[in-house]
Amino acid sequence: MPKTADIRVGMDLPPLRKTIVQRQIDCYSGVRPNSIHTDLEWAKQKGFPRTLVQAMMSTAYVSQIMMRWLGEGFVKGGQITASFIQPVYEGDTLTARAVVTRVEDMAGRPHVTVECWCENQAGAKTMVGSASGFADHLRA
Repeated sequence: MPKTADIRVGMDLPPLRKTIVQRQIDCYSGVRPNSIHTDLEWAKQKGFPRTLVQAMMSTAYVSQIMMRWLGEGFVKGGQITASFIQPVYEGDTLTARAVVTRVEDMAGRPHVTVECWCENQAGAKTMVGSASGFADHLRA
């Protein structure tokens, strides 16, 4: 585990890769008819090749990266800002990534901000944003 002194702007956090299957989408969205998320025929009628993954699932993956790294410092004082820029479909493999953009003292506590994004198996970004939290457990 790195110490606060080891955290540097430009440092990559370990990525998280997940292939999204319909069962996960169903659990996240709740199965219902006439939904582009859970009804394949409806999604196709609306012009999509497969069911769409709920956009907020991408933020859940970024949250998982931040939780692994900052733990309680993310739960109590962390935040995510996200823009969803391309659809994610059932069967896609998403890789959530984060890179440190700021390390600062906030009220006597180490606070870290990262640029975060998700990309699909083709390398296209599907979500971009930032996340932050306190790195108290990383104190030198």
